[in-house]
Amino acid sequence: MNDQEGRLTPARIGHILEGLALDGRHYADNEYDKARYRRILELARALEHVPQDAPLLSKVVPVTPKVGVDGAVIERDAILLIQRRDSQKWAMPGGAVEVGERPSEAVIREVQEETGILIQTDSLVGVFDNWMDRHVVSHHLYHVVIRGHKISGTINPQPSEVLAVKWFNLADLPPRDLFQPGHYDRVLKALRGVIGTVD
Repeated sequence: MNDQEGRLTPARIGHILEGLALDGRHYADNEYDKARYRRILELARALEHVPQDAPLLSKVVPVTPKVGVDGAVIERDAILLIQRRDSQKWAMPGGAVEVGERPSEAVIREVQEETGILIQTDSLVGVFDNWMDRHVVSHHLYHVVIRGHKISGTINPQPSEVLAVKWFNLADLPPRDLFQPGHYDRVLKALRGVIGTVD
């Protein structure tokens, strides 16, 4: 069993404790309890191996996961991937869902912004939990992976976020370690036609 299957590793325990500490610090009504929650937060970050000066898990309480979308854009037997500028890793195009936006709208917008390709959505590959994808950037994110197909457009990488955009077949995917955490397994599911996965 791995972290994404629910095992309580020290890092995952730290992640949970950090969320509880942030909630507790917010709702505590005296300085003694606030100091205790600050100490729990310090210990949580030690368990997670997250620097003490890294961004907080959330600025909003109660602490809950954010929602992002990833576009599994399939054309024949190939999937459209981006190489991210921040990490130089490969990933499906995607990003955060905005307030008032449906996941299907968000994935169409994100794919077009990052790749220049306009898509139509087809089906839900799955909902995936990024639990231990976190390093220094702080968030707990649910990825809604939506399969779709190209209806128009030409490849035009978004220069501020994307280094490259390329179609890949299953046989020529980059190695797992060149993918953004979590994306390799999700790409395999999308290429193999998996639908409805709940992480």
